[in-house]
This record gives sequence, structure tokens and C-alpha cells, in this order.
Amino acid sequence: MDTPKLSYVNDSGVEAASAGAFATRAPADAAHYPPSGNTGGKFHTEIDPNTGESFIICTNGNGKPIVYFIPQPVDGVVPYAAITDYFNCTFRFDSADSLSELFQNLFVIFGVKFAPAINRERGLHGYKNSFRLGESSALFAYGGQSGTAFLSLPGEACSLVADWNLVTQYLRDTWQASITRWDGAVDDFDGLHTVDMAVSLYQSGAFNAGGNKPSCNQNGNWIEPDGKGRTFYVGKRKNGKMLRVYEKGMQLGKLWHPWVRWEVELHNTDRIIPWEVLTESGQYFVGSYPKALSWVQEPMMRIKTIKRQAQISYEHLAEVASIAYGALINVMLDVEGSADAVLKKLKRDGIPRRLQHPFVEKQSDFIDPIPQNKFEQS
Repeated sequence: MDTPKLSYVNDSGVEAASAGAFATRAPADAAHYPPSGNTGGKFHTEIDPNTGESFIICTNGNGKPIVYFIPQPVDGVVPYAAITDYFNCTFRFDSADSLSELFQNLFVIFGVKFAPAINRERGLHGYKNSFRLGESSALFAYGGQSGTAFLSLPGEACSLVADWNLVTQYLRDTWQASITRWDGAVDDFDGLHTVDMAVSLYQSGAFNAGGNKPSCNQNGNWIEPDGKGRTFYVGKRKNGKMLRVYEKGMQLGKLWHPWVRWEVELHNTDRIIPWEVLTESGQYFVGSYPKALSWVQEPMMRIKTIKRQAQISYEHLAEVASIAYGALINVMLDVEGSADAVLKKLKRDGIPRRLQHPFVEKQSDFIDPIPQNKFEQS
């Protein structure tokens, strides 16, 4: 199959370089199991008696004990019971390396929606140069930072990835990249596992680690819940591991919607994140808090999440429009004489930001019509 010829441009639209052939770097020599963290040294496994969480402690080549927590999967959990919802990595890269070749390879591996690479004309997180990758929301940066590069895929970009195995093979084996952040998410659309359940699990000690209870925090109205959504946090981002449980449907604007999302966020703070989190997401998601998350079993489907989010957002915006302008439309129908005339006066090009998603080509494929009497006043 011929490799598509792509390019990257700056914000003014000027072509910066033509794309090259697929890179031919040699793969890493190190073995990747257990697990693929590219660390070297010797390993032995420990199990936390309180949480059941397993982790590997490694020593450096000189035998000096250095503790790195390396998350381990839990057997018996469906690998795709969770989805990857955020992914950051870094790898060695300097100006001598070919930007055009790197971008071409990324476009082939991640897909055409990650092309072209658009120069943001500014830095990012201490890097001198940064690029936006197509319409995907992904970012790439390099220059400084000890000769490294930074690749970041937020949730929207992660939803466009068709093959995480291919991503792993390229970034881990070709560039010896290290994961610096990984978020795994599980959606409970029926709300059977609530934020209140997360609080009860916390109070029962299900999140304790090494005999210590992690910190917790809350957002939203917990004294008198108002249907606008609550969030419960376990742990802190700065410590390398945090759980976030929130009322997703309500966050999107639908009062009292049952949809609850559970998210585990891992960082490489005293922790080596194995590449298997991308291909065995469910097992590593549960493995981060085995006692608290043992209920996670059902396979996750990214498209179902996108559809649910689009439907809720659409209905919310339509209801807001009905409340704010429904009476005005009655007057306009009388003044303008027809619905077509009113529509011509009100219609604007584009799609509301809340309904935009790079995965969605046609809105009607993801959103169902609103029932006739959905917004009628009682």
C-alpha cells in the first residue's frame, strides 16, 4: 500500500515540509514484559494487603533499591472494560531529527484527522515549539526540555485512535517513549455505581494504600444536590494517582441524568506507566483500586459514549433555545409569514462547540430527533 503524502503547515497556511517515508529506527532491545516500562534493573512484585493493588519494585543496575510503582493488571477483567481517555508521552528528539518524517509516521499511525501539523507559533509546557495535529485536539511539542519531545492526546484525540497496538509499537519500540500520563475511563450510563457509592467505598477503606487513607475532595452541591452534578476525588494528581467520579450527564446540562463516569488518572510521579495500559485498559483500570473497582466488567464502546454525550448536549441546547426564544419565534411566525422565512432569519453557518467532535462526520448519524412533546410545559 502506498503511503499517503502529507505535509505540515503553519497557522498562516504555508506548507512547512513534505512528508517522508515510514521511519526505520531499530526497535528497543529491552524485553517489555513484565511490564514494558523500558527501565532495566531487577523486579519483584508486591501486593498491598489493604487495597489488593499489585505493583512492581525495581532496582537499578547497581543493585541500589529504587522504588518505582509500576501498575499491574487484574486477571479476569475484560481488557476493554475501560477506554483510554487521555495519553501523554515523551521521547528523545532534537532538531537533527526530521520533523516531516515524524509527522508523516504519526499521520499514518493515528489517521488522517491528525493531519496536517499546524505550527502554533508558540511554546508548550516549557518546549519552544508546538504543533496542533489536524482537527484531533492532539498536540506535539519539542525544543529544550533536555532534548525531548512531548505528544499529548486528550479525550477527543483518543477517540480517533483505531489501533492502540500500532501506537504502542511505534512510540515504544521505535522511539523508546515513556508514558507520562494515562487516564482510563468507565461510563455507567444507568447510574448504578454512583458518586455516593464512591464516598461509601472511601469511608469503608476500599481506597486505602499501605495502611494510609488517601485524601479526598468534592465539587458540586453535596448538602442539597440540585441536579447540576457532583464530583468526588480520591488522591491527588501531584502524587501520581487520582480517581475522579462525577455525574457526567448532569455536567452536560441534563438535570438528574443518571450517567456517571469513573476515571483513573495516572502520572509518572514515582511510577512507571506500562504501555499495556493502552491495550489492556480495563485490567489496569481495576488494578489501580482492585477492592473499589471490582464491579467493572462490561466492555466499553467509545462510539456509545460519543452518541450519549451528543444526544444529551443536543437536547440541552434545544431546551435552552426553546426557553429563551420560543415565544419570540411565535411572534416571528406572525410577522414573517412562514417557518421558512423565520428559519432564514435565524440560521447561521457552523456547529455549536458542544456538538463538535472530530469523530462525528454527520450529526444526524449520532443524534436522534427530539420527541414532539419533549419540552412542553407541565
